[in-house]
Amino acid sequence: MNRTWKLTKVLMKNGSGLLSGKRGNWWKNALIILLLAVAFFPMISGYVMGVMGLYDGLSASGQQSALLGMGMAIASMGILIFALFYVLTVYYYSQDVEHLLPLPLKPSDILGAKFLVTLVYEYVPTAFLLLPLLITYGVKSGAGPLYYLYAAVVFLTLPVIPLVIASLVAMLFMRVTSVGKSRDRLRLISGVIGIAAVIGVQVAINRNNAGEHSFEQLAQMLISDNNALLSLVTRLFPNTRLGALALVESGALAGLWYLLAFVLVSAVFAAGFVMLGDRLYLKGVMGISETAARRRRVSGDEFDKLTGRRSPVLAFASKEWKVLLRTPAFFLNCVLSCFLFPLLVFIPVLSRPDGFETVGEWGQFLQKDAFAGIGVAVLFVLAIFMTVMNSVSATAFSRDGQSFFVNKYLPVSYVQIIAAKVVPGTILGIISMLLLCAVLGLVFHPPLQFLVIALLASLPGIVFLNLFGIMIDLRMPKLDWDSEQKAVKQNWNTLFSLAAVVVIAAPTLYLVFQVTPSLYGISLLLFGLFAVLDLVLWRVLVTKGPEWMEKIKS
Repeated sequence: MNRTWKLTKVLMKNGSGLLSGKRGNWWKNALIILLLAVAFFPMISGYVMGVMGLYDGLSASGQQSALLGMGMAIASMGILIFALFYVLTVYYYSQDVEHLLPLPLKPSDILGAKFLVTLVYEYVPTAFLLLPLLITYGVKSGAGPLYYLYAAVVFLTLPVIPLVIASLVAMLFMRVTSVGKSRDRLRLISGVIGIAAVIGVQVAINRNNAGEHSFEQLAQMLISDNNALLSLVTRLFPNTRLGALALVESGALAGLWYLLAFVLVSAVFAAGFVMLGDRLYLKGVMGISETAARRRRVSGDEFDKLTGRRSPVLAFASKEWKVLLRTPAFFLNCVLSCFLFPLLVFIPVLSRPDGFETVGEWGQFLQKDAFAGIGVAVLFVLAIFMTVMNSVSATAFSRDGQSFFVNKYLPVSYVQIIAAKVVPGTILGIISMLLLCAVLGLVFHPPLQFLVIALLASLPGIVFLNLFGIMIDLRMPKLDWDSEQKAVKQNWNTLFSLAAVVVIAAPTLYLVFQVTPSLYGISLLLFGLFAVLDLVLWRVLVTKGPEWMEKIKS
């Protein structure tokens, strides 16, 4: 265990960002956190107001405890989804793995250290998802100091079980796919299938649980038991019920027993993970850097086509595509997310047996011009949010690492390189929007005209966020990393782009609800405004971009 702690400290110090242990950058990190807090303040404020409204509504029937259970279950699901992308690259595709394997360390030492490092970084999304809920509930319920002490323990313990589940899924399919020549390709395919399977199982469980109770049965449960709704919403992650009850009963001795049970269950899961990891990890990680090539005879025409002159922008953009598709960390975190997020939006719908029938009726409102205008604005916000979440443009130069300086010796202008970097993120953003429109068409059955106009109105916004991400990454590239995961997931530039979405979304939605919305009016306004902003931002990149690239030193 001592070796695990020492290795954890080494991995944290050799990492990046706030936890890297580098001196002299504390004021920059503090400034970054302050700026992000200001940018996310409107979103967090809206979250807190929503929690307060839900608390008041549930407290009328004595079911306010369900708010804690629901929040913890949602946070656990979010952690699980984030971890599925994260653990593969931290455990297997990090460059430090090859240096750690020859050392006199047990597989459990390496795995335990990597688990703890991953756990620390999982506290960031957990803080966004859970802390506003825990604090608001404590204030509204008039809880004492013991509640906040219990809440701190729950916050620190909650990510353990979702992270264990994600880690075991990753280790199992890495062990199964550790043979054969095309291991990287097989593992990428298996990763996609594994993530889809986990989400599918959770949806199936939710549908089954939701279908067990009729409206009359649910009403009877709510009358007979103050924690009936809590039991219902925590079935997805049963351990969250213990955590919620510990907070609800924090003023009594029962709360301490619930808290101890919650911590004990998490500890048992962690211990079981280490035991299984000792058997699975080493066999899955051996030969991780080996690759296989396929030989093929190329005809003269094919050779001319492969070596023929192409547009520098297209050639460089093609190179970016190949790197994204062939690097597991980039594929799982950047490319795959553009396909998953449009589907994740509709998990609540899929989780209800009558979900399609219920939301299908909402599509009728889109026949009205005012509702259609609001719908376009909402889809616009979702489009720019999905564009940022794939983090392709916000890490475009960071992904190059130390090979970034090769760009300075290529016979290609800096402007052409910048233009090529914009292409992959823009295409993936458009793909996400197309998938979202397709899912909307299947679920809501809106008019085809509405979907086409919403897609067109969102295009300038997608381009704008990609240009903004390129500008941020060009000003603050993160080139010093030893793992591809750090370039995309431990990169503050992604958060700056997400903050830009919040800043754009809040006034956009406010403006829509203040004016008399119409389908064509809102669409033309969004398209025209962001088309002008695109031209301004592109002009800045053309004039200042080469200067910024030239100033970047190793």
